[in-house]
Amino acid sequence: MSKPQQLRNNVGRPTGKDNDKVRSQLLNAAREHFIQNEFKAVSVRQIAETAGVNAAMVSYYFGSKQGLYLAMVKELLSSLEASFSELGHAGEFTLEDFSRNYTHILAANPWWPNFMIREVLFSEGETRDAVVKIFAETFSGRLLGKIKQEIESGHYRNDLNPALTMISLMGMTVFPFIAKPMLQQVLQVELDENAVEMMANHNVSLFQHGVLEPASGSGG
Repeated sequence: MSKPQQLRNNVGRPTGKDNDKVRSQLLNAAREHFIQNEFKAVSVRQIAETAGVNAAMVSYYFGSKQGLYLAMVKELLSSLEASFSELGHAGEFTLEDFSRNYTHILAANPWWPNFMIREVLFSEGETRDAVVKIFAETFSGRLLGKIKQEIESGHYRNDLNPALTMISLMGMTVFPFIAKPMLQQVLQVELDENAVEMMANHNVSLFQHGVLEPASGSGG
């Protein structure tokens, strides 16, 4: 009987803490490989060897290499969703919350922006479509909805285009991490903890002054 068949019959499957440990090892190994190489260039065997487990475990936990890849993407987006929940807004969040939290998540995962550019913007096919769908089903829809809500309520200027406003916010938040070498070598900005916090606050302030409806009766 083959190893995969044994797994299907519950022979040799990890249990308890080992179960969570093996799954985590596979996710970490997948991230290590997919950061360096595009999806089609990475094999299940390579990931399993890095994780120190049998290659059949990929099928057991994730169904396929694509399943593992998408689970890795979902894990990062889940951390963003979790950060919103910790804000204490009962599932709601402000755009300022989003900017600050996403900035800190990118700082903790500096590989993410360039990974997304390579895998989404410069690739095509089923895997790319699946990643785009994950974005649409997680925070992106909520983010666009929040912008529309702020415009409709009169909190933001009514001449704003919601989609373009979202693009602007995402650009301000993500670009520094894409252009990290330029920040370091040209602007002498190191994205350490203090700089990331300053940048998060700066982006929020700049965004607010660009989108907030001026107070009635103000000059200018």
